[in-house]
Amino acid sequence: MHLLRRLLASLLLLVSIHAQADFNDGVVALMAGKFDDALKIFVPLAENSDHAYSQYFLGRMYERGQGVTEDAKAAAEWYRKAAEKGVGDAQFRLGALYERGAGVPRDMEYAYGWYATAAHLGNRKAGEALAKTEGQLSPEERVQADKLARDLIGRFGVTPKSTSVQQ
Repeated sequence: MHLLRRLLASLLLLVSIHAQADFNDGVVALMAGKFDDALKIFVPLAENSDHAYSQYFLGRMYERGQGVTEDAKAAAEWYRKAAEKGVGDAQFRLGALYERGAGVPRDMEYAYGWYATAAHLGNRKAGEALAKTEGQLSPEERVQADKLARDLIGRFGVTPKSTSVQQ
């Protein structure tokens, strides 16, 4: 039984190392403008391995129309998946989509909540956006936004365990 556990742990480590190598290749392809190559790497990792940073980069690709048709709704879906795993830049970008009403309904309370969550994780851009958004809320909306922010921070305000990519 002990040997079986060791073998299983070794197999999981190898799969993890392989996925990380693939992910890094995807980032390099994306930065080089090889969008089709990046998609071939990110999509399986995002869908099959539930890889948070692959989901984040797919959101960026859909938001910018890189290798895919620009689609704010698809961007929001991918950002949400990554945001719910604690990817701060995905949280910031999801907040921005809510602020603009791009791919999601325009909702300043949700924009505020996601900005607050990203700021909690140290995202400087989110802190600035949070202050700006705060000024656009009525006192009643602010109470609700603060409540939502506390909930989102409590649920999604922890960074993913493997964070080899710096945002």
